[in-house]
Amino acid sequence: MGSFFFLQVLSVVFALSIATTMFNKRVLGFPQAIGVPIVSAIFVFILQWGASLLHGNPFFNINIVNIEKAVRTIDFYDFLINGVICFILTSSALKFKVSDLRNHWRPIGILASVALVFCAVFFGLVLYGYQFLIGKHVDLLVLLLLGAALGATDPIGIKGVLSSVRAPHHLIVKLEGESLFNDAMCIALFMTLFNVLQGENFTVIGVLQTLLYEIVVAVLIGLVFGFAILRILRGKHEMESLILTTALLACGSYLVALLAHASAPIACVIGGLIVGNKWKEILARSDIEDVNHFWHTVEGIINSFLFTLIGLELFILDLSTSLVLGGIVAFIILHAARFAANHLSFALFPSMRKKSYNGSLTILSWGGVRGGISLALILAVANIPELEEYSSILVGYTFIVVLLSGLVCGLGLPAVMNAFYYNPNEEKEGFKGWYQRMCHKMNRKKFQYLVGEDRHGNEIITVYKSENLIDEKAEDGVASLHNPEKVQEVKRLENPNNF
Repeated sequence: MGSFFFLQVLSVVFALSIATTMFNKRVLGFPQAIGVPIVSAIFVFILQWGASLLHGNPFFNINIVNIEKAVRTIDFYDFLINGVICFILTSSALKFKVSDLRNHWRPIGILASVALVFCAVFFGLVLYGYQFLIGKHVDLLVLLLLGAALGATDPIGIKGVLSSVRAPHHLIVKLEGESLFNDAMCIALFMTLFNVLQGENFTVIGVLQTLLYEIVVAVLIGLVFGFAILRILRGKHEMESLILTTALLACGSYLVALLAHASAPIACVIGGLIVGNKWKEILARSDIEDVNHFWHTVEGIINSFLFTLIGLELFILDLSTSLVLGGIVAFIILHAARFAANHLSFALFPSMRKKSYNGSLTILSWGGVRGGISLALILAVANIPELEEYSSILVGYTFIVVLLSGLVCGLGLPAVMNAFYYNPNEEKEGFKGWYQRMCHKMNRKKFQYLVGEDRHGNEIITVYKSENLIDEKAEDGVASLHNPEKVQEVKRLENPNNF
């Protein structure tokens, strides 16, 4: 009859997912991508504490060893990277407008490539210095590998955070666009460093050739699948066949790209962009809304399942004081490295840097939420012979960074946004009010934007109380003088073509 092991594991994880999701929704009220792994971690702590209290009890006993064995059997990498991520990326790509990508492809491309590499390098070098200072040496290449894994912003976490704030459209496009495309670059950089760590020859030309091959072949696969799926969608369909066709787009393009050793994330994103921006011409609006609603629901289920698994990974960690402290330091270094990498990357493109909204880079740098992709990459390689001695550090630091990323970057993003975009309802009292005042200090130019709409419903961004920038005090300190040059400066600050 079988052991029913798989069914048992699914039942336990689904039960935990429901419990964590409901507790987060009704008690904490955090975005799901942030609250669920935190609640899962709390449940694990309670379970471990309960097991220690009941140790030796003849009537009721919790066997933590068996639970740890079950958690270790979960192939997190296979589940996420070779599994459900194709549905998450395709679901996002179906709703992402090509027109937005066309308007903002340069900042998205810089954030997803150059800035990612800089961030990994800065993180690895500074963390190497920290490990040297505390007397726990870790090879620089290993820390660069960790930096590459932590460089990816998580599409699930980003969507969860953005759903809780009223962000301007251009920032939503850039954050979601970066999270869609930088996964491919992150995985490519990670695998390149991993191959070098295993003894393969490293050359810059060889790496560039590999990246070029992966990107070009992935784009071609995405194009073929995208137009093929559009062809299939023409004609009469039941809702079930529409859903199955989009599912084929997700897993089919991803699988073919994997078999071709190309970038699977790019393949399914390209396919999703093509279908999502063309199916309005061949399908009824109600059908599209129903399909999108289905995938939104599936995405939510996958998210709950995934972030519960992230919390359960705590079972296989031996959290010592030094490991927790190191994880906190690693998060601070990563946060600072992302700011430095983003500012340096855009400094290489001065024409773009001059044409930017006040605070754009600060908000984009702060909004880099990390998630399951980083943990999946590290768990996939943590126990190979070359990395076995650093296994606890790699997994421990990654887990702590992912949790802190959600807490600090995710929950802190609304306050950072309020520092640059006027919000009359921002917190003013208690700890939240203090934190909001600290965030306002990031705004060195001391002016804010106001997000509104024109009569056609299009978003417009204007300088809040622009007269404070245009008018200058007269010598008597009372009268105000109108400065025509400042009028042009305000128009430049409000230019819709800004970054």
